Amino acid sequence: MTRRILPLVKISVPLIVAFFIGRMIYGNWQQVRAEPWRLDAGLLALSFLLGAAWHLVRPLGWARLIRGFGHDLPYWDIYRVYRKSEASRYVPGGVWQFASRIYLTRRHGVGAAPCLAATLLDMALAALAAMVPAAWLAGSASTSLGTWQRSVLLAFPIVACAFVYPKVLNAWAEPVARWLGQPYQRLEIGARQMFAIWAMYVGASTLLGFAMACFARALLPAISGGQFAYIAGCYVLAWVAALLTMVAPAGMGIREGILGILLAQALAAGTAMTLAVAMRLWAVCMELAWLGAAALRPVKGGRAQV
Repeated sequence: MTRRILPLVKISVPLIVAFFIGRMIYGNWQQVRAEPWRLDAGLLALSFLLGAAWHLVRPLGWARLIRGFGHDLPYWDIYRVYRKSEASRYVPGGVWQFASRIYLTRRHGVGAAPCLAATLLDMALAALAAMVPAAWLAGSASTSLGTWQRSVLLAFPIVACAFVYPKVLNAWAEPVARWLGQPYQRLEIGARQMFAIWAMYVGASTLLGFAMACFARALLPAISGGQFAYIAGCYVLAWVAALLTMVAPAGMGIREGILGILLAQALAAGTAMTLAVAMRLWAVCMELAWLGAAALRPVKGGRAQV
């Protein structure tokens, strides 16, 4: 019964959220139309350049995690796998991102266990890193979230820090792998190296937040400096909350709903929701652009050259 109901919930929740987002925009359409919308090409280009850090650094961190499990692959091989598997997040089901990454890395001699372990570590580190600029830039915006979401955000750092610490990870993952009858390659990364990956993700997530704030200002020139920083933090906070919610594919609908609620503290409700939807579309455009870069990278002898 659970297996039958859960897919329906994952499909229905984003549709319900999308309905309420559309209803809020429609109900405030006159106010939305009154905003001085425009498209600043310079700020749009700056947004894309700042967002590049997020799309290039995440595969670099994942490559280092894969290397910690004994597989040293060229960066551009890892980049291709990462970008293609990230695109599969939009397929309903919740497992395709992991399944596609395991399938793609198997071509390079990486087993399912190290691939999955490195992927989970990458997601945990990224979420931990994103909470830093979210707390710094968005301030008390988390009070707009639901009680259970705030509880998850508070509990997550404690659980995740223990999860990503190499010695703790090896201590619990090895017996679990034996219990499942799967081989386990110990993670040979020191705490300092893990901290370095996390710090790299902090910088990338901060730049991503400012990239989306640049996009917002490219559409609304009246956004002030304080609102600019707040929008940057809200986007990262909404990204973390949607990731931890794990209901909709790629957080579709959930991220926009959370982001719209957060932005409504600084902007009119209709404008906030419209901007949240536009930011999702821009994020998808950037993902497609970087996926295209992976497809255009020349390959020699079946392996990408760094």
